[in-house]
Amino acid sequence: MKAIVVTDQAAGTAGMTLTERPEPSAAINDVIVQIHASGFVPTEMEWPSTWTDRAGRDKTPSIPGHELAGVVTALGYGTTGLSVGQRVFGLADWHRDGTLA
Repeated sequence: MKAIVVTDQAAGTAGMTLTERPEPSAAINDVIVQIHASGFVPTEMEWPSTWTDRAGRDKTPSIPGHELAGVVTALGYGTTGLSVGQRVFGLADWHRDGTLA
């Protein structure tokens, strides 16, 4: 899949590059969404969650963006309330890769 990634916090938005990344797989209670629209604000480059996971480990290269609209393409084990093909909108988890993919 195509994704906009960042690797250098000091570079800010100038450090964003378009690259090819592997397709994600749905983990337990996850939903995979084919993104049709994504939101991004430049201040995300200053948020700790852009650069580290919940345990404080470096997660670069990181994919920013958190607002999304799209279509569910896969459900992880235990996911309820959604179905493949359903149109959705929402916010992605702050500490995981974002929606600019």
